[in-house]
Amino acid sequence: MRHSARILLVDDDPIMRELAASKLREAGYNILLAEDGAVALQVLSEKSVDLVICDIDMPNVDGFELTDIVRRSPRVRTLPVIVVTASDHPEAVERAFAVGATSFLAKPMNWTLLAHSVRFILKASADQKALREARDHAEAGGRFKDSLMSVMSHELRTPLNAIIGFGQLIGEQFERDNDMLNKEYADYIVEGGKRLLNSVSDMLLASDARSGPIGINEIDCNLGEIVNLALAPLEKTIELAAAEIRLMLEDPDLEVRCDRQLIARAIGKLVENSVKFGQRKVRILIASAETSNGGLAIVVEDNGPGMAPERLRAASQSFASEDVSPRRSKEGLGLGLPLVSAISTAHGGSFKIHSAPGEGTKSFIVLPAARIVDRPAHRASVA
Repeated sequence: MRHSARILLVDDDPIMRELAASKLREAGYNILLAEDGAVALQVLSEKSVDLVICDIDMPNVDGFELTDIVRRSPRVRTLPVIVVTASDHPEAVERAFAVGATSFLAKPMNWTLLAHSVRFILKASADQKALREARDHAEAGGRFKDSLMSVMSHELRTPLNAIIGFGQLIGEQFERDNDMLNKEYADYIVEGGKRLLNSVSDMLLASDARSGPIGINEIDCNLGEIVNLALAPLEKTIELAAAEIRLMLEDPDLEVRCDRQLIARAIGKLVENSVKFGQRKVRILIASAETSNGGLAIVVEDNGPGMAPERLRAASQSFASEDVSPRRSKEGLGLGLPLVSAISTAHGGSFKIHSAPGEGTKSFIVLPAARIVDRPAHRASVA
């Protein structure tokens, strides 16, 4: 088997240098020679090589220095380096690996194993290069996807808002004309536009969460306003499902410093899941209470069918809708719970969910005490 790899052999002993070069040429490798580290660096600056084999003990620039310089050079830092040592001290090998050596060979040289060692190192180097290229392609694809998502979101939101706004105007006109059939068609247009806009917003938010913490716009607002904001877009969904919503807010006027839109969105996602996956006339409780450390727990609980642990784990992963085919029975991207978790984390809080088959689902959005602007003195608390 012949090889086309180019190997730079560095040794101040001319006999060892020529013997090793002869054995490697017999194995089919192209050999470049250097009598010390300084000459080797000059060769590396002028020519491309696939592997360096260097003695440790050399004048001018020794094997340790040569390896260290190679590892700090952007052009050749991934180049495999085999160090050769006659030292009986393990510290020499440890130091060689510490500065970046790929492998080592001991003197006196086992010429039979030399070619096999070189072949193994070159194969490992080629595999690592392929992995680095695959990683770079994947990262570039991820960056492109995130950029495309951001641009697409911006390009879609303007026309979608126009469709929703004009659809509502048309629907109101049909209602004034008592043309209920066309009013219904107009409502379909508005609902479809809202659903698509919501999906686009979810994808963009998920993309932001994947690349780092979500940015938030903090304002002081009361808890009751947040809950009302969460339920407003779901009125029709709740009505069609005949779902029963019960509020048990410890203090609706409690002032919270947060991103009102995002916290409302998180609560809305939990309510929407309860309606979507619950039976008709599902009962949903939205409650709040002080935690034991002075934070705020927002609870969304339903009496739906609940989920087994494995389904709950799958639902907590982005785009992990249990059925992702176009004919799936439930709408949505499978982003609800991951987005709730990301929003909670962005506020310095946490998200917890408990569910079991036949026992419904209970979710907690927990905000830290620092988020509470003003709280009356006497409160009940939850752990």
